[in-house]
Amino acid sequence: MKVSVLIIILLAAALLASTAQAFADPLKNAYRQRIGNYDVEMTTEPKSPLVGSPTNILIRIAGVNGDDLIDVPITIKLVKDGVELQRTNPITVPYGHHTHEYTFAQAGRYVLYVDLNDYSYSGETLTFTFFVNVAGPFDYLYIAVPAAAAVAVGIAGTLVFMKRKKKQVELK
Repeated sequence: MKVSVLIIILLAAALLASTAQAFADPLKNAYRQRIGNYDVEMTTEPKSPLVGSPTNILIRIAGVNGDDLIDVPITIKLVKDGVELQRTNPITVPYGHHTHEYTFAQAGRYVLYVDLNDYSYSGETLTFTFFVNVAGPFDYLYIAVPAAAAVAVGIAGTLVFMKRKKKQVELK
């Protein structure tokens, strides 16, 4: 009895004293960029933004060792074809995560700039650049129409093959 209590206490102490670190909430399928002591990740929800639908732009700011940074000041700029569409006021990012909602008005390629004010290390503004491709209402036809055509050809080919096979069996 005393030995088992001692073993449980030792196991509990070993688990509490563990030096392994776990970092929560890295973004899934995110684009990542590292400048200096910062890792910035960006992804969108939905993964492929559509014209006219609200899109959440998720940003994570972490140190190079993976820990989320607290109270980092950033500014977000959204640009398309060299024209600035939106610029936020300075945002203080609590706990390393920020969600920015935007509705894209046109299909195409947008550039998202995250300007991070690096007061802690260099005293400069670091600019992280991410690209966002926005699909128009007919962009999916380039995938759907050839896929449908391939299925139709496959079905037609199968029917022709089965008909020929049936004729060969009847002739024997």
